[in-house]
Amino acid sequence: MEDQVLAATMEQPLVIASFQRERFYRQEAHRYQRLAQISNQIYVLSAPETDFSNSSEHYEKVAFQPKDALAQEWHLVVIAFNYATCLVCREYPTSIVKKDFPELIPSIDMDTARRFEGIWTAERGVSLKAADLLLEKILIYRPELASKIEQARQRFRIGDNYNQKIVDETNEYACDIDTNPFVQRLVTYLQASQYKLHKAYRSIAAQARKERLVNSISTAIRRSLNPREVLEVAVQELGQNLAVSRCLIYRAQAADTNTTMNTSI
Repeated sequence: MEDQVLAATMEQPLVIASFQRERFYRQEAHRYQRLAQISNQIYVLSAPETDFSNSSEHYEKVAFQPKDALAQEWHLVVIAFNYATCLVCREYPTSIVKKDFPELIPSIDMDTARRFEGIWTAERGVSLKAADLLLEKILIYRPELASKIEQARQRFRIGDNYNQKIVDETNEYACDIDTNPFVQRLVTYLQASQYKLHKAYRSIAAQARKERLVNSISTAIRRSLNPREVLEVAVQELGQNLAVSRCLIYRAQAADTNTTMNTSI
């Protein structure tokens, strides 16, 4: 969405981005410095971790409290005369990893496993409402920006005090920008990312099962020096790990090149 702003010829759009944590903002900070060269109505919200604080150096930074509901949300709103879009979402409370991959080791970094639910739309009415709510939140933390925010409200007719009916209902999605390439790219990216994520989880889960198998056999060896007991544990654990109904251990000789197993027992 930021790339579309940078590539478009729109005149000074309103851009509001809300990040859950400062570390997520730092990954995109360079984009907003470029956006600040296009528009003076750029607002970035984040919960501070190290050096993020209220400032107006390149664009307006808004540091909200870590306990604020915004810490569980992620938003991006772009409003212009010829274009409006928004992405508003909240982190899903139940981790997909814990639900679908319960055997994953607890120490794994779960940043990439975050799951969100929300709205992504180019409908102007929804985008204006999202911008209105976020501007109200910005005023709570940066009341000194009241006059600047009022300019944005007047310019793009945001809020109940302005007549938003001037937007022709038949032209609600009208846009001078071809969004189809962006949509196709986003869908492809999400599908590829989801596949890679699940593939990584399956690999980690398989590795965790192997580690448990080795640990259980090692425990049996330490507990008893009886080869029969050790082999019984090894057969049981291998059978459970491979999800088979029968598991046999055959002692091969150094000179054996092939053998025949009688599995009828």
